[in-house]
Amino acid sequence: MKRTGKFAAAIISGIMMVNGLCLPMAYAAPASRYVNVDEKYDPFAEEEEPVKEVDTSKLTFKERMALQAKQEQAATQKLAITNVLPGHIYIPKQTMLNVELIEAANSKTLKKNQQVEFRTTENLIINGVVVIPKGTVGMGYVYEVQKAGGFGRKGVLRIAGKEIKTLNNVTVPLRKGLEGKGKTDGGAVAVAAAVSLVGGLFMKGSNINYPAGTDFQVEVRDNVDLGVTPEELKEAMNPNIPHGQELTIEVK
Repeated sequence: MKRTGKFAAAIISGIMMVNGLCLPMAYAAPASRYVNVDEKYDPFAEEEEPVKEVDTSKLTFKERMALQAKQEQAATQKLAITNVLPGHIYIPKQTMLNVELIEAANSKTLKKNQQVEFRTTENLIINGVVVIPKGTVGMGYVYEVQKAGGFGRKGVLRIAGKEIKTLNNVTVPLRKGLEGKGKTDGGAVAVAAAVSLVGGLFMKGSNINYPAGTDFQVEVRDNVDLGVTPEELKEAMNPNIPHGQELTIEVK
């Protein structure tokens, strides 16, 4: 028993030493590969609560009239377009974009807030005009990650969309994205843990591995004002017209 205890202690010490060596290397990665995000914001959370059905048969006439007025008011408020100037074309909130990973991603090597790039797999067309062409590169980030470990701990990897740009250089904020979990060894892990600490350490869950080209969707986070009227849209999205910051330099 003493030898078994010493062996287990040696194994645990070895794992801690390896983790201690790996962590500084992970944090030594270039800062440019990481994204600054609001840690309190959950890009995968449902923003709107489901509407609760009301049994109108149990309401009085006065209560039914009040409910109808409330529903009509809510419908009117939904029609109001926030963050968009009157008369401007916009990308509606909750528009879904079909995208794919540019490089492979896995829960073993990626770190939280690490930048991940994707590209669109089809055009986003508004009023017959291409606003975001197929192949446009967007930026996402690792929102949550956990690599597989002992005792069947499964890998977790959630990659959230952050932003992408239109042809006229307007930044489109994004949310949602790609998420998945690895597999656990299940019952074998519980038995191993009960019988042997060392045995449990070697019962590993699986990591998440997404190959390059993995398809998923990201969602437009807010209404995005494109800064043009319907009449100006076609010219504004002309790829042959340069868009960006313009300076006028006077030479004396």
